[in-house]
Amino acid sequence: LSHVRRNLPSFQSRHLSGTLWSFATMHYRGAELELVMSKVEEKIHEFTCVDLALTAWSIATLKLEPPGLYDTISSLSIPKIGEFQPQALANICWATATLRKENDALIRHAAIVASRHMDAGVDFRPYEYSTLVWSMVLTQAKEEFFFHRVAENAKRRISEFGPQELTNTVWAFASLGVKTEGLFETIGEECRRKLSRFNTQNITNLAWAYTHLAVDSPELLADLAKAASDRISTMNV
Repeated sequence: LSHVRRNLPSFQSRHLSGTLWSFATMHYRGAELELVMSKVEEKIHEFTCVDLALTAWSIATLKLEPPGLYDTISSLSIPKIGEFQPQALANICWATATLRKENDALIRHAAIVASRHMDAGVDFRPYEYSTLVWSMVLTQAKEEFFFHRVAENAKRRISEFGPQELTNTVWAFASLGVKTEGLFETIGEECRRKLSRFNTQNITNLAWAYTHLAVDSPELLADLAKAASDRISTMNV
């Protein structure tokens, strides 16, 4: 913290966004946070795509909304959204959803760019797929062209998805009523293999998604019912 105070006047955009990310990760809200936020607002127009996305993620994580800062980040991001890589797209969409911002322009452009990246073979990590579709639900952006691309990529790489990524993905598709060929079947099989690692919320969201879209998956639903029953029995002991 003394390093931040001492060197803050000379911080470049990457130092500011990185420091803010560190504070957000640690949920630090001390006096230095206010100093860094002031410097961020002063230099925001110099921020790169990565800096903008990281700053948006950080203020959403800290539940901070300095007047006009998110809107400035958004207005600076939209013209250069084509330069955003998967992690930056996931971060800024997650922040938009978490802050409950109605931002059709940003979210739609992000969906288009993410789709182009997927078409070009750009590598997305599982949490980036699941974060993007989760964000689309909270912002009510039913971009079906994007969901279909996520589905195709997720089916090929399903073994890389963990419990949270599996459940967030099917929950998002079910919430917006998007049902693509083979996705729920593929995810259902993977969930059965990894069910011992699922927490109660994962189980609840998964059961809701499959019943909401009336997906024919009796084996999965039976496994979920047993897992839920076992959890309840354990809690009652």
